[in-house]
Amino acid sequence: MIFKKKLNSPIKKEKHIIQNMFDSECIQMVEISKLKFDKDFKELFAQEPEKVERIAEDMKVHGFDKSQPIIVTKDFSILDGNSRYLGCQKAGITIVPVVVKDFLDKDEALRYELHLQLDRRNLNDSQIYSAFQRLEELKSAAKRDGKSTDDFTDTKLAEQLKKSERQIQKMRELSKKADSQIVEKITSGEITINQAYAKLKQSEKPKEQKPENINKVEFSKGVRFALDELANGKTAEEILAAL
Repeated sequence: MIFKKKLNSPIKKEKHIIQNMFDSECIQMVEISKLKFDKDFKELFAQEPEKVERIAEDMKVHGFDKSQPIIVTKDFSILDGNSRYLGCQKAGITIVPVVVKDFLDKDEALRYELHLQLDRRNLNDSQIYSAFQRLEELKSAAKRDGKSTDDFTDTKLAEQLKKSERQIQKMRELSKKADSQIVEKITSGEITINQAYAKLKQSEKPKEQKPENINKVEFSKGVRFALDELANGKTAEEILAAL
């Protein structure tokens, strides 16, 4: 993927943002064969086959809705519109409207795509947890590269994911402490984030020590021995020493 070199001065960054705003208003008609998937963008949220089929059927009747162009990067990697792209292929549409967006680097492009998807989707816990993990990865990358992490505070993440800050903290604890089985159950949709967190907390509780099985015959012998010794005038200390 092609990205511009890192811009060093605030003025250059502002010019980049302004130019990008104008670029985003320019819709181009391009051959669908020029578009391509990028693994990191495509796998951010899984494509739903039923949704793609509905889009394709609608396109066969009404054509491509130009008010919903496919958003791509400079090298025509699809950022937003994977389902529309797949629908076009099924419907036999070969020319599509696209908006070309320019980004400083791939992490910025991923953040943009996440923002779009999170704004328009009603996500289940499985998708929310996956989005949280991706945001945490972007936060780590920003730290590593010496960039600001102001957009990754718990407050900001809660706003983006439409969850409480407490839920953000739960997901972070799950990502650090939960075993692979719990994580798999979250991502598969088998359990909710709250259920997974409850399982994690339960697993952290110290296990109660079960009393050892007592040999009743030997216990009875010991009791009789102690009683006989007491009858013979022995003290408790002497009996314990004898045992």
